[in-house]
Order: sequence, then structure tokens, then C-alpha cells
Amino acid sequence: METTIVKGLRVLEAMSQNPELITLTALAKECGISKSNVHRLLQTLEHCGYVFRDPTTRTYRPTLRQWEMGQRVYDRMSLPAIASRHLAQLAADTEETVHLSVFDNDQVLYVDKAESSHSVRTYVSAGEREPAYCTCSGKAMLAYMSRDVIQRVAGQMTQFTHQTVKDSTELDHQLAEVRSRGFAMTSGEYRSGVLGFARAIRSRTNRVIGAIGVAGPTERMEKFDADRYISALIKAVTAVEQDLGFTEPAALTQAPA
Repeated sequence: METTIVKGLRVLEAMSQNPELITLTALAKECGISKSNVHRLLQTLEHCGYVFRDPTTRTYRPTLRQWEMGQRVYDRMSLPAIASRHLAQLAADTEETVHLSVFDNDQVLYVDKAESSHSVRTYVSAGEREPAYCTCSGKAMLAYMSRDVIQRVAGQMTQFTHQTVKDSTELDHQLAEVRSRGFAMTSGEYRSGVLGFARAIRSRTNRVIGAIGVAGPTERMEKFDADRYISALIKAVTAVEQDLGFTEPAALTQAPA
């Protein structure tokens, strides 16, 4: 592994994550690299346009060059394309219908799916919309939305079945449970006889990118332990977040200073 590159990336990441790391001494201490090495790295990064040095205060700050690169990569990304193989694997693991969704206009918008192998299964189509407050994918995403969004969605509640969440207080309690356990579960809230589990896809800053859910007939899914679906679901979402670069990379070997 090229240790100079590793050190340079470590310095950039430290500066980006902590705006107080603007001096040579602070950066060296944070990154575990000698001041002379950090100084050389900063000179190179400044020359390449990634770092700006204030000649008066002798402090450093990252430029928008990183953001420009990240934005270009993000613009080329397609969530369905990245998630597709993981959806297929999740459908194979659970033998139930799997769907990928995003939060759009206060609703769940399904953008991709992988069908169950059973002839009797739940049906959802790409492009279909469903309420966020009474579907598993909707609750999985809504749990991490702002208070304003949650209140706005709560103001749109309609009873679809006798199981549908009834008021904002109950919804708040359910969303707190989602945050606590890391996934959402609904049973017959939007469609009677349908049981579903979902987990949000989130960035490193906790921004919701979408959600993956697995759903099927309640009668069949209740024959198995819920962990069969939950563990497979968490595995799939984690894999998508890794492919998107949202999870922490494996620890790098400490480069010598």
C-alpha cells in the first residue's frame, strides 16, 4: 500500500470532519503523523487545489474540490443499479417479495423490486406510491426525517384497515421504536394480511437515501422466526451502504510517521 497516499487521505478526511483542525500541529496530532510529513502533504494538497493556506494566520482549510469530485460521482450513481443484486439475494434468502424505495413528496416511491418465488405473494410495481405512515418502508425512512416532515405526514393520515396507525402520538411512539431497533415492521396497516419489515439506507451523516423492505402474506411469514427476515434485511442494507461508500472502511494499517 502506498503510505504517502494513505497519509494524504487521512489528512483530508480529518480536515473535512473537524473544522477545528486547521493548524499543522493539530492535524499532526489527530492523524498520528509527524509535523514535517503533514507539512509536506499539505503543500502537495495545496498545489493540487484540495487545501487552501491562509498566509496571515498560517492555518489550513479544505477547498470545495472534494465536494466537486463527490458530486460528479454521486450524479453517476443509480441507487437501483447498485442495490439490484442485493435485492435479488434478499429475495432468495427470504423467498418473499423485496422492494427498494425512496422518500418523495412525503410518500414512499418504489423504484425497484425482486419478486417472491411463491405464486401467492405481495405485489408492488416500480413507480407505485404508498403512504409513509402505515407502510414498513415508509416508517423506516420517516423515523429519521425532521420533526416538520413527520408532523406534515401525520396530518395526512387515513385509516386503511383497523390496524392502521391512528394518530400522531402513536406514530411518534412507533418511529421511536424504529430508531431503537433499527428496522420497521408493519402488519396489515395498509393492506390486510400483509406483513413487512424494512430498514432505511442512510449516509454517514444519517441522511436517508432510501429503504429496502421485504413483505409477504402474514400467514406464511409468521410460520418462521422474524429473525429470518430481519437478519437478511440488515445484511442487504449494509451491503448497499458499503457499495455506496457510506459505511466505515476497514481499518488501515497505521503508516509509519
